[in-house]
Amino acid sequence: MTQTSSPASSPAHAGTESSGIFAELPEILSHVTALRHDLHQHPELAYQERYTSAAVCRELTRLGIAHKAGYAGETGVVAIIPGQLGPGPCVGLRADMDALPIVEATGLSYASRHAGCMHACGHDGHTSILLGTSAVLHAARAQFAGSVKLLFQPAEEGGCGADKMVQDGALENPRVEAIFGLHGWPGLKVGTVATRPGPLLASVDGVTIRITGKGSHAAAPQDSIDPVLCGAALVQALQQIVARETEPGDAAVVTISQFHAGAGFNVIPETAELNGTIRALTPERRQQLIDSIARITQGIAAAHRCTAQIEYFGTTPPTHNTHKLADFVKRVAQKTFGVERYIPAGKPAMWGEDFAFYLQKVPGCFFMIGVQPDDRDTYPMLHNPAFDFTDAALPVGIRMFTNLAIEFLATHTSNP
Repeated sequence: MTQTSSPASSPAHAGTESSGIFAELPEILSHVTALRHDLHQHPELAYQERYTSAAVCRELTRLGIAHKAGYAGETGVVAIIPGQLGPGPCVGLRADMDALPIVEATGLSYASRHAGCMHACGHDGHTSILLGTSAVLHAARAQFAGSVKLLFQPAEEGGCGADKMVQDGALENPRVEAIFGLHGWPGLKVGTVATRPGPLLASVDGVTIRITGKGSHAAAPQDSIDPVLCGAALVQALQQIVARETEPGDAAVVTISQFHAGAGFNVIPETAELNGTIRALTPERRQQLIDSIARITQGIAAAHRCTAQIEYFGTTPPTHNTHKLADFVKRVAQKTFGVERYIPAGKPAMWGEDFAFYLQKVPGCFFMIGVQPDDRDTYPMLHNPAFDFTDAALPVGIRMFTNLAIEFLATHTSNP
């Protein structure tokens, strides 16, 4: 994403939309900030978000918002806020809840209490934003028709929790007609919003390649069929897929990030295992990468007298925003914070997001909000042990989600 300097005025109060529905925002922010710090102290991995899910349910109960837990296995929560102006469309807002297996190195007073686990991707901020939005929308329900569906989703980090939410009917009863999601982004200053129509983020596949040969004493390599040698050749050969089989202007990624083999310096092992990721911006390019990996892997393995098995996991489709709703997000961001605070995303990024599963079912838009503080020239990247979601970005997310929901519902449009 393009980095930009932050305008001088406070993102919590800048903008041109009516401030009536945000009259209680300072009080809500105080509560939501404390909630985020609590969630940050209690990070949980994919499908283990029991503390977080319970905290979400307690907050929704406190607000008097009807909700149901138990989605996506156990920890997903769906809530509905019906407007009081009569029937209309249903708009969805989504937040992810899971953390990562990373040792935190922020030094914060509210740092993770769970060894080896932290909110290094800011999902504590996303969850808190949606809870803050819930409070604002519930108080303002007399001002809109239709309904707002709130999706608190587990397992975004490689667990395809969005897919399970969809399978469990999270988009139904009432049927969501448009959906919006956000993510904090360290490359943007607090108070700015960015997205683009069409492709925004790549498909993601994890890949494991298991190579089997024949082990032997390292002093007798002639008695072996060496899977390490085969794996080394394969790592180099797979890099040729992007370099020689994709068009230079067509973004794709093939990265082998792990190579595991053997346990002794004097032993040629029986097996070796490679792990990595492939990423593409279209289903067609993804399939081409998969076909090329299969061809090259089997060829290299045969040349080294080995066998190889390929397994894919954590598959997420490309994130493609609906053009009309991406333009809608742009208009709402400019109206809310000022024209200069909307930063068009110039090109798709090769990150992945399982929000793509929702976009396969209903129109929608995924967008970024800045988390880089005004006084910082750089900020730790997502999945970094030093990353923390910036509290000053909470009102930005709450105002965006709230205004997107209310303005979408105000149109009473069934086909965005």
